[in-house]
Amino acid sequence: MGFADETGEGKGEGFNLNLPLPQGKTDWTLYRPALETAIEKIRSFGADSLVISLGMDTYENDPISHFKLKLEDYLQIGTMLGELGLPTLFVFEGGYAVDDLGHNTVAVLNGFQSVK
Repeated sequence: MGFADETGEGKGEGFNLNLPLPQGKTDWTLYRPALETAIEKIRSFGADSLVISLGMDTYENDPISHFKLKLEDYLQIGTMLGELGLPTLFVFEGGYAVDDLGHNTVAVLNGFQSVK
């Protein structure tokens, strides 16, 4: 987590984007606009590839989550990332709702592949 005013330093100034979201309230209606902002930043940067830190602890039933994303939201996340059309590496970072972890991860990947 980071603060919105932490935008990088020195030669990296302006290359960091933190989009803090409210704990306990962040469902798809709040998450989607933040993701759209991040995607627009990626487009404006002119990235030629993308590395996604895929933390699945944003799931509504995750025991340490303060977010409220649902399975279908992960499909949308994947679709939105796939629409960037960039070579992408997904790095699995976490998620602790063990029974649902695989389903949520597959939803992201299915969404991503659906636009190819």
